[in-house]
Amino acid sequence: MSGMGQKEWNRCLELQLEPVLIAADSGAGLSTYTDMPFGIFLYPPDDEWELRQELRNLVIRLENAGKTVQRLSMAQLLEQALAAAGLSMEEIADGEKTVGLEMVRDTIRDVLSGKAAGSTPLDELVVQAVDASKPTSSHIVFLERVGVLFDLHRPSALLENLRTKVIHPVVLFYPGQRDGPAGLRFMDEAEADHNYRPKLFA
Repeated sequence: MSGMGQKEWNRCLELQLEPVLIAADSGAGLSTYTDMPFGIFLYPPDDEWELRQELRNLVIRLENAGKTVQRLSMAQLLEQALAAAGLSMEEIADGEKTVGLEMVRDTIRDVLSGKAAGSTPLDELVVQAVDASKPTSSHIVFLERVGVLFDLHRPSALLENLRTKVIHPVVLFYPGQRDGPAGLRFMDEAEADHNYRPKLFA
């Protein structure tokens, strides 16, 4: 429940995002774009573990309200994307030592964008993971652990690539901060991105 000691993002989760998700048509409250029923929830990167706990509680409340929630970890999808391209996390770690961090990052970027041989773009992995059999009125998709994509893949590009491909309500939990009226700085460090169309909850 709301309290004086509650953090701003926690109040936003409870008072702004949750009512939208519990509503009969979650997608309508997330976005004005019918082909992009996505929302972005902003939180400080340092509060990652606290957020995960709050999301567990939020999922319980949503399920009690008759919703189903599918939580997709970008960390798991990153490993899946690398495995599909024939790479393991161990090989990535070894590569950082032998060929350098920048070359390894370029390789991962190519994998996530689908440019590397045998790779499946990250957005396609999300599309494949979403349970399309669930009704769009009651099934909600959470994109979590997005911080793992820092310096590898822009969240704005991911959401744009999901447009028209995912018709269920999607909430991307964005570790970062505002930069001006419309910009977001990923992980508080990346250059501000102003290419977001989904509604921002912050």
